[in-house]
Amino acid sequence: MSAAAAATATPVAPSISCRSLLPGHDFVDAYQVQTAIPGLDARQATDAIIRNPSGWIKQLNATRNRLVRLFQLKTVEMGVDDPNASQHTVGGFPIVSQSRQEVVLGFNDKHLDFRISVTVAPDGITGTQVTLTTVVKTNNLLGRTYLATIMPFHRIIVRHLLEHARFGQAA
Repeated sequence: MSAAAAATATPVAPSISCRSLLPGHDFVDAYQVQTAIPGLDARQATDAIIRNPSGWIKQLNATRNRLVRLFQLKTVEMGVDDPNASQHTVGGFPIVSQSRQEVVLGFNDKHLDFRISVTVAPDGITGTQVTLTTVVKTNNLLGRTYLATIMPFHRIIVRHLLEHARFGQAA
């Protein structure tokens, strides 16, 4: 059972440092869960959140990939790592930077640039706060349209991923 299964992902104010991941960004949000796992590092948290998405999320992502290929945009096979690049990706998302306290994933594409920041902070001596922040900078009308279209799904998916992450279990 996941240590965060009963946790509720709540919206929180994005940190100032996350806002600087994409200067001139158009969108930023952040959600947080409290885990009962002390000493969780950011890579462990990121793996728990990203590597094992639910079937319905995989299906939505597969549909998204089919649609964006029509526009020659990048795709991500969510939950799947290229075995040759596993040190450089998490669940299909490229790692931009990594420390014990934060993992930043993302890439730049012609329609938009995005970053996903997963940070951890001690929650007393018995747990860890895990925060997932999404930052997006749109590059053109296609990016703005895409962002507006996926926004309702984004909020549901991020909350679900945080609430169903397998914290404390091997990914």
